[in-house]
Amino acid sequence: MKRLLYTVAGGALFAVLSYFLVELFAQWYGPRYIKSDSDIGDIYMISLGFMLVCLIIGAVFGFKLAGKRPSTTNS
Repeated sequence: MKRLLYTVAGGALFAVLSYFLVELFAQWYGPRYIKSDSDIGDIYMISLGFMLVCLIIGAVFGFKLAGKRPSTTNS
């Protein structure tokens, strides 16, 4: 259950962070380079792909983080 919670939380956190990165990029990129509806569609699909990759990376990161066991050293 802990792994599932960490996986979902990691995916959600990275997805939200990627959304804000895409928003910042759109504010910079839009006025400078978008000339037609086709440009908007292209950058939209790239942004969705970027957010999907970030979501997957976040989920994997959360899964790995939940799997770490605290190391006990007996000296």
